[in-house]
Amino acid sequence: MTTTFVQNHAFFNDLAAPLTGELLIPDDAAYEQVRHLWNGKVKTQPAAIVRCLTVQDVIHTVRWTRTHGLPLSVRGGGHDFAGRALSENGVTIDLSQMRAVTIDPDARTAHVQGGATAGDLIEAAERYGLATATATISSVGMSGFTLGGGYGPLTGAYGLGADNLLSAQVVTANGQLVTANAQEHPDLLWGLRGGGGNFGVVVSLEYRLHPLTTVLAGLLLYPLEQARAVLHRFNEFIAAAPDELTIPSGFLQMPDGQTVLFLSPTYCGLLEAGEQAIAPLRTFGKLLVDRVQPVTYNALIHGQDALAPEGRHYYIQTQSLNGLQTETIEVLIEQGLPLSSPFSLIELHNFHGAASRVGVSETAFALRQDHLTVQMIAAWEPQSPDEEQRHIQWAQNISQVLAPYAFKWGYINALDEKEQERVPLAFGPNYQRLLDLKRTYDPDDVFSSTIGHLVA
Repeated sequence: MTTTFVQNHAFFNDLAAPLTGELLIPDDAAYEQVRHLWNGKVKTQPAAIVRCLTVQDVIHTVRWTRTHGLPLSVRGGGHDFAGRALSENGVTIDLSQMRAVTIDPDARTAHVQGGATAGDLIEAAERYGLATATATISSVGMSGFTLGGGYGPLTGAYGLGADNLLSAQVVTANGQLVTANAQEHPDLLWGLRGGGGNFGVVVSLEYRLHPLTTVLAGLLLYPLEQARAVLHRFNEFIAAAPDELTIPSGFLQMPDGQTVLFLSPTYCGLLEAGEQAIAPLRTFGKLLVDRVQPVTYNALIHGQDALAPEGRHYYIQTQSLNGLQTETIEVLIEQGLPLSSPFSLIELHNFHGAASRVGVSETAFALRQDHLTVQMIAAWEPQSPDEEQRHIQWAQNISQVLAPYAFKWGYINALDEKEQERVPLAFGPNYQRLLDLKRTYDPDDVFSSTIGHLVA
């Protein structure tokens, strides 16, 4: 791709002509606003962004881009940490205008378009007293969340996002629309359940829904000096926690500058039983804040959006632990604190219950034993390059020191572009099957969101 193409609309005339949606190149006034992802750190400049409105727009763009030999990427909800949604000097299929959600209350299913966010799905399903496993923030795109596995506050009761995926429509690398479900292309459905965005453009997804409106949820905050004792008790507690109770935890900084340990329980069963289940958490130490209360699932997820606003700069590292032990608690406290900025945090995802009872080979997502996935989330307002490196180094340091205690596994939705060597380990015994699937549906490696560049 030459600079001439990037700045020349004429080159893209035959791509733009049949589109229902809109094509943007860097010279267009709206380009920069549309190009932005959730992570403001990503500066990748596609030669063209196609804002698709229909499946036919997607099919045409895939075929045109392949004919012209340009790199191709796919943007779903745009809540992208590593920048995989954009292709430098390539073509980006932008699904952010395709966000429709249709609920079938009798079948308890939801059909969502490829650009729909967690918030879109939650709000539509709430009208019928239903919900499904989503991310903890409303702006997360359901497609990317699901394709990577999908941790969230309902993991114990309902499993991962991927576990609730019933079917999907995919535009493959040759520009064909296929349906992947239990009857048609079941191998592809298997790969979409946690195998990453490597097989095509997912233009719609069907999810299983569950009866749910109100949860018992909120923050329990403990002073830092109690962190060691609380985390030891927390580790014992989660080993026997009921499925209905999933408890993210970690460290964050309060508006007054105080760093605290947080437990963020979500109980999705009967409220009275939830009060009994959560009560022991309040005895782990002297609470600074107790905000646990009945709240709609919609309000819970939207209430956490302020923790990770769009446009801030982010860098993430992950390690997964078989519970907490004295050594790993010391690493989190001694290496992780102080946090790199008032916006940075350390979060531990609680994987257990229904998610752990799925067989390793049932979906592409392979780590199916109880664990805690630790995310070191460096977040900062943009300043100098030197300042940026300090935040990145903070996250990398914690990850490196945790690594000897961790599974040789990486959560693909949060892997950095320089961590390609962790990708095969993420899929464990499912990796070879994913490679075979890749050769079937994308032998020329058109889509390389997660395990690409392996069939060259």
